[in-house]
Amino acid sequence: MDISLDGRVAIVTGGGTGLGRGFSRALSKAGAAVAVTGRRQEPLAEFVDETEADGRDALAVPCDVRSREQVEACVQEVVDWKGSVDILVNNAGIYPPSPFLDVEEEQWLDIMDTNVNGPFRFSQACARRMTEKGRGRIINILSPSAELGFGFVSAYGTSKGALASMTRNLAAELTPFGVTVNSLMPGPSATDTFLGLFTQVGVDLMANGLPVKRACRDEDMAGALVYLASDASEYVTGATLAVDGGMTHTFPTGG
Repeated sequence: MDISLDGRVAIVTGGGTGLGRGFSRALSKAGAAVAVTGRRQEPLAEFVDETEADGRDALAVPCDVRSREQVEACVQEVVDWKGSVDILVNNAGIYPPSPFLDVEEEQWLDIMDTNVNGPFRFSQACARRMTEKGRGRIINILSPSAELGFGFVSAYGTSKGALASMTRNLAAELTPFGVTVNSLMPGPSATDTFLGLFTQVGVDLMANGLPVKRACRDEDMAGALVYLASDASEYVTGATLAVDGGMTHTFPTGG
């Protein structure tokens, strides 16, 4: 079973911070050359410096997933850099919490444009190149809110539900051309953004309700991500791999 990513080229959207930074590191350590995208240059440059210091290849490409022009230019820059795109991780997303009755239409549409249309744009741009090559891996990053109802994140949860559906539909179309499409669903994670919105108390409340009794760590997701990106997952497509400590598939019983 081959789970090496040597010679592969990956794009991780939102790859400079939070979960994306962990995904980028995992792919890099498995042997892939990793291009990280995001709206802010500084964290992208930090990842590149860190990766190159370890003797691995990385590229920073500032990009707003809400812009078709920027997405197309980003993918072309990566192709110019390494000759191909083999792996796409659609991680970039926003989730400003708000009671449903207070959600402004502009905010709702911005979340959808970032969390649903962004992956559409990147998946289409990358899949056109992947299908020509006859091989590719697209991995969408979901959330338990794609399957469970949570208060105050109606727009975010709806966007992730749509992304889950996109995963299945793209898998049906693209897999005959050698491009598998799957989703990875992390559990509650203490990222800077999450802590800024919900505080450590919020993370602890969710984590303590899980069978594993702790929040998700980067290393928890690394193996699952690399597996989905590798040749070992060739027969897996349209699937969602939940690395969520049991959040979506167990009922808390205490203890």
